[in-house]
Amino acid sequence: MSEPAEKTIRRLFALSGNRCAFPGCSLPIVESAGTITGEICHIKARSKEGPRYDAAQTDEQRHAFENLILLCRRHHKVVDSEPHAYSAEVLQELKAIHEGAAGRAEQATDAFYAKILLNDLRQVSVVNNSGNVAINSPGAIQAQTVNVKTTRRSVTVNAPPGTIGADQQASRYVQYLIKRYNEFASADQTRRTKFSFGALSSNIETRFGAPWKLVQVEAFDALCEYLQQRIGRTILAKRNDAKGFPSFSTYEEFLTKHGPADD
Repeated sequence: MSEPAEKTIRRLFALSGNRCAFPGCSLPIVESAGTITGEICHIKARSKEGPRYDAAQTDEQRHAFENLILLCRRHHKVVDSEPHAYSAEVLQELKAIHEGAAGRAEQATDAFYAKILLNDLRQVSVVNNSGNVAINSPGAIQAQTVNVKTTRRSVTVNAPPGTIGADQQASRYVQYLIKRYNEFASADQTRRTKFSFGALSSNIETRFGAPWKLVQVEAFDALCEYLQQRIGRTILAKRNDAKGFPSFSTYEEFLTKHGPADD
């Protein structure tokens, strides 16, 4: 069975703002850790048995940008379970409203997200199989959707080349700065609200347009400067500064101290 083009999913992801298009839903399509929590949804189904199927559509039209929307897994199931309530016209309107509010320009990392979303769309896994399984094989029974239970709770993905996560030394230093900030900020006894250890990673994604591991390596210096400034604004860092003590190592000092292969 044919599928959407990667460039189509790149555009779709950028205009989704990495958020489910269902009204009031703030769930991401891909978590900051790389876990896929959203799905590519066909507004008019790609198979005859699917909801809102239109026999007059060509394969090209079925997989076109206009017929696709990104939803979290829960709301994908909701709209497909109630096709009379969520007609093609309703979903097209939801798509237009969401993209108008959340859309942004395409970024280099969108190609990576497009690949993993397409991989998820075509993924078939089998557990405890005692027979044969045929996928896209002539003469075999073809399934449009295969749901299989797995003992793994998440799917992790490697950072693509050209990103900070793909550079071992840069990655270790960013992790060091994030850890140092969390240590300093969480030690502040004057905080009025409970400290969130995940807040900084969310702030990085908002500021740089991607989880830190997927930020382009060209932005490494800017990311480090941002993290160093955040550390410097903590009460503990200000006390260290008053005493003449550094609150963090520079990148060069970090590599000298830990070595290029030190984990």
